[in-house]
Amino acid sequence: MELPIFYDQREEWNNALLLYDAALKEINTKLEILNNEFKMAHQYNPIEHITSRIKTPQSIAKKLRHNDRELTVENIIKYINDVAGIRIICSFTSDIYRIADLIAKQSDVKVLKIKDYIMSPKENGYTSYHMIVSIPVFLSNRTVDTKVEIQIRTIAMDFWASLEHKIYYKFEGNAPEHIKKELKECSDIVSYLDQKMLSLNEEIRKCNINLEEQYQRELIENYKNVVAESFGTIVEEEEEPQPKEKPAAQKEEKSKKINKKGRKRFIFGMM
Repeated sequence: MELPIFYDQREEWNNALLLYDAALKEINTKLEILNNEFKMAHQYNPIEHITSRIKTPQSIAKKLRHNDRELTVENIIKYINDVAGIRIICSFTSDIYRIADLIAKQSDVKVLKIKDYIMSPKENGYTSYHMIVSIPVFLSNRTVDTKVEIQIRTIAMDFWASLEHKIYYKFEGNAPEHIKKELKECSDIVSYLDQKMLSLNEEIRKCNINLEEQYQRELIENYKNVVAESFGTIVEEEEEPQPKEKPAAQKEEKSKKINKKGRKRFIFGMM
């Protein structure tokens, strides 16, 4: 990637690009590992997809001029925090803060700045969670802490931000007031949609927990029944008829009410 033609510190800039590219690869690897671990532990994938980019030289130069800074590699590294950027797209708002927390807990990742545009959206309706972090890049003869901007947002937030950027680009940042108003209303709809989808997901999760508990109860009950049946099965049989006795003996037995027909009950394993 070439810097503007008036800038001649190309070798120094190429070295900086090497660091930014390496830092993006480091973050991507960490996110992939975290995502796979989370999926294995919870049977759920919090990350929909990840994109990364290195800011164009024209955007870097424009940002430095806006801040009245001279275009030098030193100023780029010092004052431009989003030269290397990575965007994480999630399904639900709760995933945003979960992922941000997992990133911050990495031992070699240092969080430099946080901007929570979800709790405090921009005036135009923009919502997202931004982190500026530094990560060590290990070279052959030194280790360099390199800054990366991480943006975490939901699918709905990303949809709105992408369209808003295209619309504003057409107006070169000077969109008519009614367009701005419509975009802000769309942002409110997106926020409502995210809340509804999160609520629905929580309801589904609770239903799954209840179904699992019911299944466990039925499993235990079936197990008890199987054990009871295998421990003792009841078998009933008619008592064999007694042989005929002499009349006197029959009379005696009848008076004692001993000669009766009945059933014997045997339980396997028990008398």
